[in-house]
Amino acid sequence: MDTFMTVRSYGRNCREANRLARKSLLECEDLISTTKENSLIYMLNEEPEKGVKTGVEICGLVDFSIKMAERTYGALNPVLFPVTRAWGFTSGNFRIPDEQEIEELLKLVDYRNIKIEPAEDSAEKAEFRISMKAGMMMDLGAVGKGFAGDRVLKMLSLAGIECAIIDLGGNIQVLGNKPDGSPWTVGVKNPWGGEPVCGIKVSDCAVVTSGGYERFFEGEDGRRYIHIFDGRTGCPVENDLAAVTAVCASGLYADSLSTALFVMGSEKAVSFWRENRDFDFVIIKKDAAVLYTAGLKGKIFFTAGTPAAVCVE
Repeated sequence: MDTFMTVRSYGRNCREANRLARKSLLECEDLISTTKENSLIYMLNEEPEKGVKTGVEICGLVDFSIKMAERTYGALNPVLFPVTRAWGFTSGNFRIPDEQEIEELLKLVDYRNIKIEPAEDSAEKAEFRISMKAGMMMDLGAVGKGFAGDRVLKMLSLAGIECAIIDLGGNIQVLGNKPDGSPWTVGVKNPWGGEPVCGIKVSDCAVVTSGGYERFFEGEDGRRYIHIFDGRTGCPVENDLAAVTAVCASGLYADSLSTALFVMGSEKAVSFWRENRDFDFVIIKKDAAVLYTAGLKGKIFFTAGTPAAVCVE
């Protein structure tokens, strides 16, 4: 997943549980990587019209991504790979495509052209075929670490682990409380460095942050281009946000939300929360202003030097 990952579990079976966690993470990479030649997503992208046959788990992940794309009006988009690849974010060979190239690429990012159907040639009842229009390419990077985190925590729980914390490149998920019975404290990174902006006390929860301050390149025009894309423009997001942290029980949901809310910008992100209210967030704007949702009252505390934060009711 191109990041450092750590798993820390507590209990009698923790050594074996951690071994199983590592195995589970590697399996996730083998299933949904865009670059591993034997992964389902790689094979789907090679022959999108033919599609790939898969079971309930990956079918559910793709279906979730489609539904989140619909709920967020495309702010989360699982088929932006042709665009991000053209900009060089998949290879490190960064470039700025011209308007004509972007216009052509935008014809390949309509998530409504993903099909999920029962696999007619399958001997198994619970197999499906996922296919897309020619030229389309899927990338589940915006949900992949959340999916992997949920998978690992479920496996740890089944192995008898009662408390654990995993860090998948900034995606923090915790199982239960700390060994002493108190909640875990998860810090929210300051986009400009230094002390964390705040800490959040959580139990059985995911805390996932998206921001443009770690993966970006500077073009010959002197502008900074980040790795989070707006599917409507085919360009890296440019709005009033520096970072978004989503907080909820599901790592998959939090992962998708952190990206979608970042793409929306602060005003639309707040409106989306008010319409749903099944998660919480911490938003850090480019002017260093901080917004947080009412559900975090009593759980969030701010470090010295953080500007006055506004609670969204």
